[in-house]
Amino acid sequence: MHQIFRDDRKEFENFSLPRKIFFGIALYCPFSSIKKSIYKMLGAKIGQGTFFGYGSLLISNNYSKVVIGNDVMIAPGSFIKVDSIEVGDQTNIGYQDLIIGGTLKIGKRCNINNRVFIEASFAPVTIGDDVTIAASAIISSHDGAYSQTRNQEMKTGKIELKQHCFIGNNAIVMPGITIGERAIVGAGAVVTRDVEAMAVVGGVPARVIKTQANMYGDFYYEEQ
Repeated sequence: MHQIFRDDRKEFENFSLPRKIFFGIALYCPFSSIKKSIYKMLGAKIGQGTFFGYGSLLISNNYSKVVIGNDVMIAPGSFIKVDSIEVGDQTNIGYQDLIIGGTLKIGKRCNINNRVFIEASFAPVTIGDDVTIAASAIISSHDGAYSQTRNQEMKTGKIELKQHCFIGNNAIVMPGITIGERAIVGAGAVVTRDVEAMAVVGGVPARVIKTQANMYGDFYYEEQ
């Protein structure tokens, strides 16, 4: 049987003393400009007008793969620990968001609301332009429960949220899922299969409720 576990404690313990000091300063420093200077010193590319809130922290094993665009807002309390991340211009990352992963790409003008969890540790997550993820949603490209409780292979799969889609409050997007352009995932839905463009889905597991007839919000109902 093949199991994969991430040992965060060991990784943090192995950080060099200078890096621990940098992280401590970045975490507690109230000045965004100083935070940005630290990340740039470590190799990150950060655009103009980008803001890091108090208590936010950005950790990477390779800061040269951290690219954050212009006018990005990273709110207080957000924790980002990634190997590679790209964030487009004018994207908002809300209060107390938790973003962990290997490869993560977030497009321009996205709105990732408060307490969102994005997990991309074992498969990449790609978020297109103008995507909204409402509060407390979960986007996870792996499910470790099988390997830990069922003695089975961990399920992994890349996730793609295409442009202009909307993920509702407390919704869960499971591994290997693609959410189509302008699709809407209702609050509390658990998405276990791909969602077509312009579809509106809800429930556990999520199913199509209706389909948008056009981008201006007119609808027709699908037969159930």
